Amino acid sequence: MIACLGEALFDMVPIGNPGGAAAPVSVSPGPVAPSPPAPLLSFAARPGGCPYTSAIAAARLGAATSFLGRIGTDFLGEILVKRLADNGVDTSLVARREGQSTLAFVKREADGSARYAFYSRGAADTSLEAGDLPSRLGPEVVFLLVGSISLAQEPSGSTIEAFVSREASRVLLSIDPNARPGLFGNDDAWRARLLRMIPHAAILRLSDEDLSWLCPAQEPEAAIADFLSTGPELVLLTRGVSGSELHRKLGVLRVKAVPVEVVDTIAAGDTFHAAFLASLLESGVRDRASLRALDESQLRRALERAGAAAAMDCLRVGAEPPTAVELAAFMAGRK
Repeated sequence: MIACLGEALFDMVPIGNPGGAAAPVSVSPGPVAPSPPAPLLSFAARPGGCPYTSAIAAARLGAATSFLGRIGTDFLGEILVKRLADNGVDTSLVARREGQSTLAFVKREADGSARYAFYSRGAADTSLEAGDLPSRLGPEVVFLLVGSISLAQEPSGSTIEAFVSREASRVLLSIDPNARPGLFGNDDAWRARLLRMIPHAAILRLSDEDLSWLCPAQEPEAAIADFLSTGPELVLLTRGVSGSELHRKLGVLRVKAVPVEVVDTIAAGDTFHAAFLASLLESGVRDRASLRALDESQLRRALERAGAAAAMDCLRVGAEPPTAVELAAFMAGRK
């Protein structure tokens, strides 16, 4: 099983022509012309959040998955929990508490990438406390996936760090920084927390932007070598259109990106991470020994499958990872 711990929120995805030119205004004769109306901004609310989306992505690919975190009792929280359940994610460890749901407003750039503005102060998912989590994970849990903005806010960040420190010796911890530099004004503390947690991890998944932010004074290869010497068995580096890399002490595997017409990149990294872990479960990974024992063909298959799943997510608006059937058809069609 893959247990995903962290935030659950709504991505407010732009629709229409947000920020576009205002409609023309008829002006009556006179000395002062009225001001044109402000551009109308329109957004579609779509469930999201890094660990939340990874849980759904893994479940859609057939992996046993559970979600751990605090979700509010507002009507948005009801939608979040129902979406988990509808996709086959175990919600028995979801803590329902009073509080609003986080909103993440998205600005879509010309290249399909996204910028975010989070409205999360006092929200349920950022208010996670020790009492919201189990005393220990069950023996069925193989991977514990954590990361993203839940580590940058309090009390959720401290709560998750303490939980990880306690559980990492019993499960395979997989971390995705999914950093949003500058958003919360605490980059140094956020970076320090991640650097404390990474030695506990078996897998580190990060984008090239995450790596530059996490280790600004190091070349990428040197930073990855340092990570591999401290704890992780695998470091996954995604480079957008340049493809992805899998680093381990035995060497590096590289896979080209799947070319697609990008609609947006929301949740592409979350989907990549989930698809990779789901493939490892299918390959029989249950502990560090079996993770280290994977051969190159098994790792390459997992990397290719993860890249294809991420590409499919980029074809869709918001966080919409593919199902196993959709992914198999997509990959077969590209051979």
